[in-house]
Amino acid sequence: MAFDLPPPRPAIEITLATKGMSKGITQTKGPQAIAKGFLRFGTLQLGAQWKNVSSPNANGEASVFANLSRKLGTVQLGGGISYRMHTRVRNEADSRAFEFTANASRKFGPLTARVNAIYSPNDLGTTGRSLFVEAGPSVALGHGWTVSGAAGRRGRAGGFDYTTFNAGIGKAISGLQLDLRYYDTDKSSRGVPYRARIVGSAKVSF
Repeated sequence: MAFDLPPPRPAIEITLATKGMSKGITQTKGPQAIAKGFLRFGTLQLGAQWKNVSSPNANGEASVFANLSRKLGTVQLGGGISYRMHTRVRNEADSRAFEFTANASRKFGPLTARVNAIYSPNDLGTTGRSLFVEAGPSVALGHGWTVSGAAGRRGRAGGFDYTTFNAGIGKAISGLQLDLRYYDTDKSSRGVPYRARIVGSAKVSF
């Protein structure tokens, strides 16, 4: 029996941010650039990504990924797998890792409720098993404006657990997405990556 996929639709996304953020904490000392390219086959997405990071272990992170989405009744479901690799590695810490994601969202008029989970059996660097779960609402204000917020919790082996919070406002202008967001955690005393900050970002899609 033949397995037919719809024709592929290519896309490119470029994101520039004043700071790189991942799982609620910073991963760059300065600005971050993310280059992402992918093919869409209906609800299936296959692609690759690279971004700069400020890490004792490497200066960059590349990944290849596959994502799948499906609507079940009024709930939008999604899941994916990625293989992440440090680039310009400087020491013998783990430089490759699998990561699995699952997410769900539902709209209630202008409000959308979302929950997202990210799991790695053995994360990059010195971190072992890692699970990050985040949930929160977003509200469409009209004319491309959206306000949103989320609270999350990360548990991991080889590092301490922490809780994170963010809130911000975004504006969509054709293929451009602008965002200004406040981030904070309950572990500010642990150092710069965990301290409160405001991050601006711009993402353009082709």
